[in-house]
Amino acid sequence: MKIAAIWLLWSVLAMWPVAALCDDLSDRSANIHKIVAALDATDLSANEIRSLKSYNGINVIDLSEFDSAYENQAIELALRDTDDGWAMVQTAIVANEKLKLELLRRSVAIRNIVAATMDDRETITIYVR
Repeated sequence: MKIAAIWLLWSVLAMWPVAALCDDLSDRSANIHKIVAALDATDLSANEIRSLKSYNGINVIDLSEFDSAYENQAIELALRDTDDGWAMVQTAIVANEKLKLELLRRSVAIRNIVAATMDDRETITIYVR
């Protein structure tokens, strides 16, 4: 019975959403499944980041909040399949003055950024570690 209770508690906590940091829409949150799906479908390449002229908002999600082996493996696989690696993404953000200044204003360390996505509402999500 004790094992079943521990498993139930773990499964509930594993699904707990992690709040997006510095979110323009503070009631939004992300879970591991949404993050992996976004990285798979809507990741931005370095060229796309460099050429961004406008966007409707920025969300920042700290991937280090996901600490289970399953979550880490899912994130690593999703990051491996993004268009460009973290170094190219960071370089592109530095080249996009508007985006760089907004992230610096929010105290987001560019050296910690590993990926970026944009949804159909033109909201950028920055993923940091």
